[in-house]
Amino acid sequence: MANRIPVDIPIASLEQHPAVIAWSRITGSSTVPNRITRLNEGHSVVYRLIGVKGGDSVIAKLCSPQDAEMTRIICTRLLPLVPKPALVFYGSLQASLNDFWVFLEDAGSLQYSLDDPGHISAVSAWLAAVHACLAGHVKNLSLPDTGLSRYLKQLRAGRQRIVESLSLQEFGAEDGATLRSVVGWFDQVEAQWDKLETLVSGPHTLVHGDFAPKNILLRQNAGTLEVFPIDWETAGWGPPAPDIGECPDLVTYRVEALRYGVAWNAETLRGWAAAGKVLRYIAALEWASTFLTRGWPPRGVRRMKAMLARIAPALEF
Repeated sequence: MANRIPVDIPIASLEQHPAVIAWSRITGSSTVPNRITRLNEGHSVVYRLIGVKGGDSVIAKLCSPQDAEMTRIICTRLLPLVPKPALVFYGSLQASLNDFWVFLEDAGSLQYSLDDPGHISAVSAWLAAVHACLAGHVKNLSLPDTGLSRYLKQLRAGRQRIVESLSLQEFGAEDGATLRSVVGWFDQVEAQWDKLETLVSGPHTLVHGDFAPKNILLRQNAGTLEVFPIDWETAGWGPPAPDIGECPDLVTYRVEALRYGVAWNAETLRGWAAAGKVLRYIAALEWASTFLTRGWPPRGVRRMKAMLARIAPALEF
């Protein structure tokens, strides 16, 4: 989720808001929220309907049909198999040909912080529980494959986009150098693809795909930190490495996995983490490259430039 700074929706009659109308159709309730705040606006739009469910808030997300179905499957079929708290999925409703409303329990506003040791421990333990409990589980064929083939396609697509942009558009010297550096990094990664394949070999499980602080909320409950990842649109079934690349506490991860009968040794986890960082950078750079052809080249270059200092060390896997 790109931005979770709440913005109140100025509407005279809250019952006329499309999210409230959809909620009413799903639940049959005529309750009107006390207030509606927009939490983000991008490829999806997310609202908090305050006080609409017995005084509690509900999250309403307007998203693609694919995102809605992915969220439904993960929240209702897979996460209940993991002995960790999970957000309640209240339902979904088609809004138009290309949009669905999804309604979820509100996890609150406490965002995962890499500066908080308690957050790191709780998130690492949650991730291990999900990976361990669902490793070897019968693959849900409705989830996409998030194996290495996905990332190789992203690498090649991003590189091609950048190369074509360099030949068709005018860039300043510094921006051009940034783009050529990213192309060179992509070339080096592809040259070591066999090594990546060796590192990530292992069980397939549910993978979030964008397991970053912006997509993880936490909630205090009876002295325990509960973890609630959100925005599952990049999720799928594959090796744990992409998520492990965002896991800073591999010791807690390993201990928690053992609790569920899965013994992954420290060397294997370090390999997954190293490979996972590379895969996450591939995905981030490919996404940034889309701005080159969508009318916002400076934004794409800016995002790539911000990653340059980090992507070079990631090659030492």
